[in-house]
Amino acid sequence: MKKALISVALSALALGGLSGVQFAAAAGPGPAYLNVMSFTAEAENANRAELSVTTRGDIPWHADAFITSKLGVGFAWVDPNSSTVFAMTIHPTLGVDSTQNPQGWHAHVVTLQGGATAPNDLCIKSVDSAPRVGISMEDNTLEVRVHGSDLPWAPGRVKAAAGFIIQADTGCASGLAVELITSSTSADRSEDPGGEKSDLGR
Repeated sequence: MKKALISVALSALALGGLSGVQFAAAAGPGPAYLNVMSFTAEAENANRAELSVTTRGDIPWHADAFITSKLGVGFAWVDPNSSTVFAMTIHPTLGVDSTQNPQGWHAHVVTLQGGATAPNDLCIKSVDSAPRVGISMEDNTLEVRVHGSDLPWAPGRVKAAAGFIIQADTGCASGLAVELITSSTSADRSEDPGGEKSDLGR
């Protein structure tokens, strides 16, 4: 059974590991492909890790009408004891900030903090890096292969994953916030339903 972790894991994230302040869990609005059903975060070997999310709808390779109507969207993998997340994002409206697939899906390490204005959940404090990654997408599953040294924490520390929308927020010093769509407590990824797979290796 799936159980939302936003009120627990993400409140701890925003407070640098201190729980006690509950953040409202945004149930939407958002397309099914931002609604995370399950996730994985595992070390493949001493140097490389693989992370994945499986969602309730097919994830578009390119920006659709919903994505272009927002500043951007993405998925974040969360260690609840850290304010830093690993994220896969697509944000052509916001602008180019990565040399890998800048108009499409690419990776960022992002530091978050509290102070966002409702219905937003967390402020984007800083975008710390844009590591090059390997990306595989098949229907409603996104898989990412990344060097362990590019992650802000060991993959085994990930306890949640969530889809999010990037929003403008004057309550944040950066002017940007995330509105969380969902979270999953399961680290068991659903079976791939089949379909075409594409890869962007590093």
